Amino acid sequence: MERNGATGCSYITGRDTKSSPRQEKSLQVVLGSDGNPAKMAMSSILNNDDIKKALDAFAVADSFDHKKFFEMVGLKSKSPDEVKKVFTVLDADNSGFIEEEELKFVLKGFAKEGRDLTDKETKAFLQAADKDGDGKIGVDEFTSLVKE
Repeated sequence: MERNGATGCSYITGRDTKSSPRQEKSLQVVLGSDGNPAKMAMSSILNNDDIKKALDAFAVADSFDHKKFFEMVGLKSKSPDEVKKVFTVLDADNSGFIEEEELKFVLKGFAKEGRDLTDKETKAFLQAADKDGDGKIGVDEFTSLVKE
């Protein structure tokens, strides 16, 4: 990891031989001074206290409810552009979609202490959002889901 003294940001540039190519690509992110890429991006859109309260509310496995979560973090009240910025953060591999593999870690996208979704929660979330049935969530599908 390299640190840029001028910006206080760290850059992950190393290669972990145990990572898949997809994971390696998602590791090429800019980290904030606390080493948390999601918090850096999310905190410019959402309130950190709201994020923490929402994560705490859904800390128990199989308790996740995307509608309540989006409301608790304040995402429902955000502009379409702000919702798209959140989508971009959650799209870890920058494919333009949130695939099932990424969806499992969606709470970590809001804060590093977020838990992984269970398989049941992940599938339910995907089913609710994937309106065109292609097995992944596009930005328009995500925006529609948030505003439901």
